[in-house]
Amino acid sequence: MAKSSRILITGTIICASITMAGCTTVRETQPTQTAREQLMLSTAADLASAQIKPNVPKGNSIYVDTSEFTDDSEYRTKYAVARIQSQLLADGYKLVGSADKADTIAEVSNGALSIDQSDTLFGIPSIPIPIPLTGTVKTPELAFYKKARRTGVAKFGVAFYNAKTGDMQDIVGPVYGFSHYDRSSILGISWKHQNLLPQEAQQRMNGKTPSHASSSAD
Repeated sequence: MAKSSRILITGTIICASITMAGCTTVRETQPTQTAREQLMLSTAADLASAQIKPNVPKGNSIYVDTSEFTDDSEYRTKYAVARIQSQLLADGYKLVGSADKADTIAEVSNGALSIDQSDTLFGIPSIPIPIPLTGTVKTPELAFYKKARRTGVAKFGVAFYNAKTGDMQDIVGPVYGFSHYDRSSILGISWKHQNLLPQEAQQRMNGKTPSHASSSAD
């Protein structure tokens, strides 16, 4: 009888755990990275690129040499190069496709373009429970306080030199860009801090209609 009671109690706990832990399933990504991870990398690149202000004559034709800039699609490096080029265009320089047509060569390099993460939990973490012939289920996490911190980091350097003589004209950097997405909760009440998106875009990403859009629709 005691054994049957233990089996019944164990089964009840497992069923409750499955019910509580399995109410919602969210698939965050179709490719290898989530949209949020991509935004973290691209935002960090935006903030670093905006600091590139060379002391080179305005109007110079510049060839951007990316041979020292790591090419990795997963880490948004092509986007980062494009942002550096856009910054040079915005500052009044011309871009050319080859070194022999340039007045100045800009050799760009990246020291970092990635995401760090840290997680803090005060409470009871989710615990995997093996079930014979079924697999493993996890108990629900019981968090008094929880914080998940994600930080995107970009570090760029640019050396500008004369395309004809090779003389140094300027060195910019290293310049740094930091993006962040922090989510905290106390007893189930959560809040976020982020610099990835303006408020309206963040609401749309979360599937919400911005308040002013609702007003205009009325």
